[in-house]
Amino acid sequence: MSGTTNHLWGIVLAGGEGKRLQSFIRSQFGTDRPKQYCRLFGGRSMLRHTLCRAEQLIPRERLVTVATRPHLPYAQEELYDRPPGTVIVQPSNRETGPGILLPLLHILQRDPKALVVLLPADHFIVEEARFMAYVEKAATFVATAPACLVLLGVEPKRPEPQYGWIEAGEIFGRHDSTEFYRVRRFREKPGPQVAQTLYLNGGLWNTMVVVGRAWWLLSLFKMLTPELFRLFNRFGFHLGSPQEAAAVEQIYARLPAVDFSQTILTKYPSRLAVLQVKDVYWSDWGNPAQVRQDLNRLECWPASGHGPEGGIGNVTPLDAAALV
Repeated sequence: MSGTTNHLWGIVLAGGEGKRLQSFIRSQFGTDRPKQYCRLFGGRSMLRHTLCRAEQLIPRERLVTVATRPHLPYAQEELYDRPPGTVIVQPSNRETGPGILLPLLHILQRDPKALVVLLPADHFIVEEARFMAYVEKAATFVATAPACLVLLGVEPKRPEPQYGWIEAGEIFGRHDSTEFYRVRRFREKPGPQVAQTLYLNGGLWNTMVVVGRAWWLLSLFKMLTPELFRLFNRFGFHLGSPQEAAAVEQIYARLPAVDFSQTILTKYPSRLAVLQVKDVYWSDWGNPAQVRQDLNRLECWPASGHGPEGGIGNVTPLDAAALV
C-alpha cells in the first residue's frame, strides 16, 4: 500500500435488516437472520467475504464492523476473531447515518488523519482483487484532493430497475491515468424505462462504496445533519470511558432514522466524484431471483449451514455491555 493511503480505514456496515431477501433466507435456511450473516455462497457468510476482501487492502486492525444488538447472536458467530476495538454494536438500527457516524467518531479518536472506506457487508463481488484495486485508486485520489468523496460506480451488465444508479458528468479530476467524474445525479430504483435509458447513456450502478477523509465526512454530518451531529458530538466526550455504553443508549433512545445517501450524498453533489469500475461482477443481492440466477450460473451454492460456532471475543466497552 502506498504512503498516501497508510491511514486507510474501513467501516463495514453490517447492521441492516435485509428485509427484501428475508423470504428467500427463510426458505433456504429456515431462519430469519439477515443476509450478511448467511453463507449464501461458498463456505463463508457475506460478512466474512466482505472482511476478507477488504483485508486485501486494509489492515484488519483498521477494519471496523458495525453490528446491531438484535443481531448479536449472529455477530458472535462471525466476528469472534476480530482485533480489539474493531467491533461496534449499535443498540438498534437507525439506518446508515448513525451506523456510519458512530464508528467514524471511534476512528477519528484513534487516527485524526484517517481516510475511510464505507463497505456494505451484503454485496456479492466476483473479481474481488480487481474491485479492491479500484478502492485503492479512489483512496489515493482522495489523499490528494481531501475535500471530496469518491463513490464506486460499476459498469452495468443490464438495465436493472431495482438498483441505484449514478449519472456521471464532466471530469472531476485525474490521478495518474485514472479519471474521476462528477456525480451529476442519483437515480434510486428508477423503473424499467428510465433504467433502460440510463443503461444506454452510460449510467453506473451505485455500489454505495464511498471513500473520503474521515474529517471531511464528519464535516458533512455537521453541515447537513446538525441535530444528529449535536447528539453524537456530545457522545465524543465518553469515547473509551466507562460511560460510553450508557451514553450511546441515551442517544439511540431518541434517535430518528437517518439515511446517509439521502441526507448526505444527495445534498452535496458538488464535492462528489465517481470512479467507473469495469470488468467486475457486482450485485447487492436484494432480489431472490437475482441470487438464484447468480448462484446457478456460477455454481457456487453454499456448502452447508450459515456460520461457524464461536464467541465475539475482543470487543469495545459498548460491545461488552451489549453481551450482558
